[in-house]
Amino acid sequence: MSAELRQGPRAGVKWPAETSSYVDPNTGARVRRLTDQPGAADHHLYFTTDGWYDDGRRLLLRSRREGRRNLFSLDLETDTLTQVTDLPEQVYGSTRVNPARNEVYVTHGDRVVAVHLDRLSVRDVTGLPPDYRDGYALAVDDVLADDERLLIKATERTDVDGFEATRERRPHCAVFVVPVEGGDPELVHEEGRWISHVNASPTRPDLLTFCHEGPWDHVDNRMHVLNLETGESYRLRETDDDEAVGHEFWLRDGEHVGYHGWRGSRESGERFFGTVRYDDTDRRETPIPVRETHCHANDRSRFVCDGDTGTQHLLLYDADGDGGYRDPRKLATHAWDPESPHPHSRFSPDGSTVVFDADPAGDNDVYLVDVPAFDDLPPFDPGGPDA
Repeated sequence: MSAELRQGPRAGVKWPAETSSYVDPNTGARVRRLTDQPGAADHHLYFTTDGWYDDGRRLLLRSRREGRRNLFSLDLETDTLTQVTDLPEQVYGSTRVNPARNEVYVTHGDRVVAVHLDRLSVRDVTGLPPDYRDGYALAVDDVLADDERLLIKATERTDVDGFEATRERRPHCAVFVVPVEGGDPELVHEEGRWISHVNASPTRPDLLTFCHEGPWDHVDNRMHVLNLETGESYRLRETDDDEAVGHEFWLRDGEHVGYHGWRGSRESGERFFGTVRYDDTDRRETPIPVRETHCHANDRSRFVCDGDTGTQHLLLYDADGDGGYRDPRKLATHAWDPESPHPHSRFSPDGSTVVFDADPAGDNDVYLVDVPAFDDLPPFDPGGPDA
């Protein structure tokens, strides 16, 4: 397989700089628009996925250019955009970076392949076992903290559309571990429920989280932990009947998981952001004024959230020193309409910037906002005109 798979002539092509900078008129923060190609539908990787590499100098993006979806690398110092993939099939779905090997892993048809981020060479890693090749979709989910193993998933295909319909169908799902050097996948977990958001602890190679996918208030319990050493899986932050949580992610310590949710009605209930240790201890939750859609944090000192179509700002929350958080400040404007992309805001590894997707100019582009001192940002008024 590796001898047959080759990159096309567009791999390595450099695009002229598209970056521009401005001061957000609503927040005063400096924002860089990283992409500006009409119709390209540019995205950063995801709020659970660290796309920075090369010691934070470069950022991986997804873009549809010349009619094909591929990966691109943006040099944040020179603003040069380099095409990373030009494979026979377009690049869709989950993408994971392994900085220790300077590789990125993507699905290519029914295979997982590795692309070297400097040489742009490509090699075959693995595919699904024979029992999972017919009627199953393949996804590459994450790199374990030892940088030596991948998490991949098989999801039984269904003939239904939508979250609730797929949840009710309960497709068979299986999670596997495979060496990044290549080899046969090892089954580590399977069940007759829709599994998604398989995320590895960034420091503990024995730990991962996964979710039971579907509407949060309809699943048995959203968040689960799997210990690869013991084989034990268990619910994390079990919810009461009137609660829902989701959009979980690991903090950089690899010990705690962040999430957000609500109690009562999804539309008008009590909203909160929380963190909890992987063993379901040390849980902390704080009220938030709006129904956030995605949140991210590197640690417990601050977190950022997307807002929603009625709150068109990224909101920044800072710890108050007493175990809670100060009222939020407006960080950046995303002009989120019902048809707009989700911002999927995510801190850079050093916490100095936040990357997000938005389309205020009509095209979906990637933006990077500098994080100033908290007190330099304007307060967010949940009862005001920008709520």
